[in-house]
Amino acid sequence: MSDANEEREQKTTRELLPAIRPEAELVPLVLPEKHQRFYDKLRARIEAFIREKGINGKLTGYLLLAPDLFVLLARLMMDKRVSLQAKAVAGIAVAYFIAPVDFIPEVVLTGLGLMDDIILAVYALRRVLADVDEAVVREHWNGEQDLLAVITRIIREADELVGQKIAGKLKKVLLRK
Repeated sequence: MSDANEEREQKTTRELLPAIRPEAELVPLVLPEKHQRFYDKLRARIEAFIREKGINGKLTGYLLLAPDLFVLLARLMMDKRVSLQAKAVAGIAVAYFIAPVDFIPEVVLTGLGLMDDIILAVYALRRVLADVDEAVVREHWNGEQDLLAVITRIIREADELVGQKIAGKLKKVLLRK
């Protein structure tokens, strides 16, 4: 790979990474048990869908992120350490998860319809991380994978996952200046 190509690739990768606010002092947070119960129910429904439809591979990994992302965003909305602006961004993503009508409706495509919700959630988290200490966000993360790696991978693959047109529309919802 030439130096120019390598430099372009590094610049593209830096642009995809979320901007992260510097570390601040952490305050312990006790989360209600109801969040864990909701998470377990949502994850069980997605797992049942995956088994029923025989979905495997890469798509399974993405679909199983939905409950992790939803609960993370909901918890951020209730955390007193999160700014009002970041809570509003998280709230938009949570509302999009819940809304019956979106760019790829769950009613029509069931589990596959969660892909646009997942991508919007990741775009929302990228905005939230610009305003909220990364450690606070990680504190609420239930996922097994590294959160920043998940965000970067999904942003990088968004066009492939839902198509360039839908990914562009999702990006515009939250990345307006």
